[in-house]
Amino acid sequence: MQPLLRTRPIGVQILLAGLVPAAFGALSGWLLGVNKVAYIVCAVGIAVIGGFIAGFDHDGGREGALRGFVGGALFGGFILILHEATGKAPKVKLPHPAIGLLVVTILGGVILGAMGGSTRHGIEKEGPREGPLIDMKLLKWPEYLGFAGSAVLLGSLFLPWFSTSCGSKPLPGAHPNCNVNSTLHGSYGNFNAFQTYKIMDILLVAACIAPFVLAYILARGHQLTWAPGEVTMIVGMVAGALILLNGIILGRPGGSDAVGISIKPGYIVGLIGANMILAGGLIRQARYGRARKPPGVL
Repeated sequence: MQPLLRTRPIGVQILLAGLVPAAFGALSGWLLGVNKVAYIVCAVGIAVIGGFIAGFDHDGGREGALRGFVGGALFGGFILILHEATGKAPKVKLPHPAIGLLVVTILGGVILGAMGGSTRHGIEKEGPREGPLIDMKLLKWPEYLGFAGSAVLLGSLFLPWFSTSCGSKPLPGAHPNCNVNSTLHGSYGNFNAFQTYKIMDILLVAACIAPFVLAYILARGHQLTWAPGEVTMIVGMVAGALILLNGIILGRPGGSDAVGISIKPGYIVGLIGANMILAGGLIRQARYGRARKPPGVL
């Protein structure tokens, strides 16, 4: 286990707690004006892992939350600073006003830091245990079902989710056999999830992380305060509900202008991936969860 941050030399403390989140925020701020997918992977996927690891440098949720506050403020602040310096249009819709992004990164940093610090405190309280640091034998087949669901969901985001009636913009004066009024965000053709959504694609990328977080905790042999698989089940359920709502139940993306928009295979594959995550968590909770005790029994 890595040493606590407060036991490291002051220069290393400044590097890890200050320069790393600032540099990572600067990179994300540059990507914000360059590529949507790269920004989401960097600012969501890697940042979530980094926030938890940063909290793991501290003993307890309170210290981890403080580290997350500082890291989240630097990370979000440098995203805005570098993006403003480049002067490029953002590839992802920012909160209005843009300072709202800082609130999101600070809140996320506090939560992730507290989780990391609490996890470390629990490990040290349990004391050293026999066996390997990470024991893959503790994972059951529902965990691997969740892994597969994450891969399917993440891969689906790059596939076409929706298409317009016309595959391309009709030439002036032409009489195509399609609805020329069918556009999505003012364009014609096929659209993957990143091209279709402004916020939901970020949430779906974040949902892909949940099965791996559960598996890591289980493989370390930690005792959970909730039934194993419960959080993964909820994440899969929310992801599936978002997909259904933003495509079928509430209609096609594009609002009132969504005319002749059809569903493509990527949408179905994404729904399958979300339900695989849901099924993995549900089965894990039902088959391998701790047995319930009768009321009044300690």
